[in-house]
Amino acid sequence: MRTITPAELKQKLDNHEQVQLIDTRDPVKFQECHIEGAINIPQIDIPDSLDQISTEGLVVIYCLYGMKSEAPYLYLREKKGYKNVVILEGGLYQWAADIDQTLAVY
Repeated sequence: MRTITPAELKQKLDNHEQVQLIDTRDPVKFQECHIEGAINIPQIDIPDSLDQISTEGLVVIYCLYGMKSEAPYLYLREKKGYKNVVILEGGLYQWAADIDQTLAVY
């Protein structure tokens, strides 16, 4: 599985590279906190939401800790042929610890 660290993602965002952030958590949790610019597509809704997922640039999938991102990643890469998909290492929790300590992650 391909991953990206929070620091690598921040650098890409700071450089204004084409990156789509997909938060696969529950909508309530997404409303409570998420990475700025992310869209919310709960894991179960990925198959019905392909029209919202970019085929250009990098697609970064994240959940709270990164473990539940594997299923959407595998679905997009292996079943749908997306080549530009990665998982955020450590998920939102690691992003909050390393990059944005203002996020109330729990």
